[in-house]
Amino acid sequence: MYAIIRTGNKQYRVEKGDRIAVERLPNQVGDQVKLEVLFLGDGDKYTVGKDLANTSVVAQVLDERKGKKVISFDYRNKHRRRTTRGHRQIETHLEIKDIAVG
Repeated sequence: MYAIIRTGNKQYRVEKGDRIAVERLPNQVGDQVKLEVLFLGDGDKYTVGKDLANTSVVAQVLDERKGKKVISFDYRNKHRRRTTRGHRQIETHLEIKDIAVG
């Protein structure tokens, strides 16, 4: 069984036992988090929409880390202008504990 969840305005396909990195969440390490389910699939059967009202995915917060560095390089030809900037977004790492079907 798998589910498609939404967190941080992004969607992730998860199964029980998966570990994912999502945008920073305000929870502490070790907390349980309930995530919104958009789609639930089990083999050939699937569930979407209002039928998922009581369904949730329970995940545990493992830690917070910085993600990969994103480099932004700006170059203007014939003006001798070059700027380089780097940024590392903080990510929350989750482990999917259960897909609770209601």
